[in-house]
Amino acid sequence: MNHPSGGRPFSDPVRSFANLEAALVSTMVTAATDVALLLDRSGTIVDVAIRETDLFGEVEKSWIGKKFVDVVTAESRQKVERLLAERSNEDAPARREINHSMPDGPDLPISYSLLPLSKDGARLALGRDLRTMAVLQQKLVETQLALETDYARLRNAEAQYRVLFDTASEPIVIVDAGTRKIVEANTAARTLFETEGRRLIGQSAGVLVAVGDLRDLDGLFAAARKSGEAESGELTLAGSDGPTGVAVRFYRQHGAGRLSIRFLIGAAPARDVDGFDLLGLVGQESPDAIVVVDPDFAITAVNESFLDLSEIATRNQAIGRSLAEMIGRRGVELSVLKTAIDSDGFVRSFSTVLYTQYGGTTEVDVSGSAIDQNDKRFYGFSIRRSSRLPTTPAPSEPFRSANDMTGLVGRVPLREIVRETADIIEQLCIEAALDLTRNNRASAAEMLGLSRQSLYSKLRRYGIGEFGQGDDDAS
Repeated sequence: MNHPSGGRPFSDPVRSFANLEAALVSTMVTAATDVALLLDRSGTIVDVAIRETDLFGEVEKSWIGKKFVDVVTAESRQKVERLLAERSNEDAPARREINHSMPDGPDLPISYSLLPLSKDGARLALGRDLRTMAVLQQKLVETQLALETDYARLRNAEAQYRVLFDTASEPIVIVDAGTRKIVEANTAARTLFETEGRRLIGQSAGVLVAVGDLRDLDGLFAAARKSGEAESGELTLAGSDGPTGVAVRFYRQHGAGRLSIRFLIGAAPARDVDGFDLLGLVGQESPDAIVVVDPDFAITAVNESFLDLSEIATRNQAIGRSLAEMIGRRGVELSVLKTAIDSDGFVRSFSTVLYTQYGGTTEVDVSGSAIDQNDKRFYGFSIRRSSRLPTTPAPSEPFRSANDMTGLVGRVPLREIVRETADIIEQLCIEAALDLTRNNRASAAEMLGLSRQSLYSKLRRYGIGEFGQGDDDAS
């Protein structure tokens, strides 16, 4: 007969264990579980065995002679009563998570199962320490909350962009640079171009202008891609008689090229629109702090979020100050960022510290890139508060990487984030088991429900300890 959980019990336990000595059975029980309570028919504790002597301190010595229900917390009493009342199943005993109150600390969670020992009603309550699992569950909840916070920030930023985009008074169209198809259009653009029931999204950008101006439109596209700046010109719109000012800017979004076309209805076509473009408006309203500096790190432009983060009252107080005095070690970390931008074109999620106007410090993540304007190079930085959760001191900090997973939201598929987080949790469980068993790998494998071979494989995979094929388990 197969075990319900998939295992295979001894075929004839009566014959196989008939000659076992009581001391040997006691040792086996103690080795196989964290705590064992010997109960009589009425549920009174007759004896107690503890694998780790410091699990309960000295509390368990006072349990002998007391009822099982009297040594647990008030909310666990009903669980104990149900456990004692249930009919025991030797093949698959039921488990209950029960808390013991500790005099000098938090409640101790133990998972108990009950096994019958004799016909006179004596039973054995086998318990497993759940503290490690409780800590893991709390860490997982904290990580999930951090992920949800970042999702909310992304949704808010997208909502702000959508409001700014749709409420702009001038028609704005976003075109895929590769296919020349229109991917977005604001309300003003749809009102201007969507006539006779024709939908603008999905159409070729050529439908925006007169046939004779298609070559000029392509010329603006090419110039914008080459310069990276706003390129202006005059084009005759489809269905229009006279020329209209048009400004085109090239940018990248998630690795794809985009062209922003702004129709300057009623404006001078040659007007410099750098200070009025859509990206500038979004930057001013962005929830992330944005700052632009010259090659000497003197601040030339900031948004409101930067003023809030740095506790600087007005833009005038920020302009001209050196950002190097506010970010990381003075003159060191910004120089590193500048070198990286000049080499790679951008930096992303550089962790450092921002010093505020009044001496405070804030953990931040910095991303940045550079732009060239009027033969001068400027560096733009996006600064956001670090989303990493504070960690508690531990022998190692694998869960720091789980908190860093929040930085991948929006750039890596969710299934990849979940897979990476699962690996981190598995590594943390293994390290916790080794710590609890004082690096006894045989006991750690048993605690984790793994075979020794499986545990050794995972130790190699995560590089835990100085592991080798010939290592012997600690006794």
